[in-house]
Amino acid sequence: MKVSNRSINFVLLILTTISIFGVIAGSKENILGILKGTIFEQPLYKLHIGNEIIFSLSGGFLISLFFWFLVVKLPEIRKREIIKNNISIHYQHFKEDTIQILLSASIGTYNSELVRKLCDYKEFQKFFSENNHQKWYDALNGLQSNQDLLNDLLVEMELLTNEISYVLDNVEIADEKIMTVFKSLSSHVYKLKTASVFSYDQVKYLGNFMWGILAQWSFIDGQREEDIIQEMINKL
Repeated sequence: MKVSNRSINFVLLILTTISIFGVIAGSKENILGILKGTIFEQPLYKLHIGNEIIFSLSGGFLISLFFWFLVVKLPEIRKREIIKNNISIHYQHFKEDTIQILLSASIGTYNSELVRKLCDYKEFQKFFSENNHQKWYDALNGLQSNQDLLNDLLVEMELLTNEISYVLDNVEIADEKIMTVFKSLSSHVYKLKTASVFSYDQVKYLGNFMWGILAQWSFIDGQREEDIIQEMINKL
């Protein structure tokens, strides 16, 4: 049975606390001068039994813990931060690249400033909702008539799910919500690409999927103020 990092950290905290008291209780030396006259002085004197076995075992644990932190925990924390930063950057690129594809399908030409502007979900909604969503329908029609653009969009979706799969394989995730969001996203992209139920009108379903991400709209819960994917990335 796999033990979570949270459980391990809790056990280590308890053992560390016990070991600190063990070092204090087992030591034959007087308490530190800076603690004399403080509220800790009397309790520490009561603990002070001068037992060498307790002192050695407690000190050995604390030294081992220190080296474990340097050799194991710090590299793990660093790796987690690198993966977190990488998926965050990739997700930003995913939004920019998919917006470029949608603009190509809708209006044909665009500039980088417009792409960055539309990364804001409010601006995205405003732009593609003008004239009764005419630009959005143009984008969907453009994807329908241009297989290369459609393939480009599918590639971007696959690249994102590959990055998410890498995160799931290399980072232990204790938060059930993060796991659910990432798993659901990967599963939905896979179904959009391969399931027969979506094949007869693939562009329509792809459009709904992209609108959900870029406009932060849920067809179940309505408008979301937070980007659910970025929020889960931030919680890694």
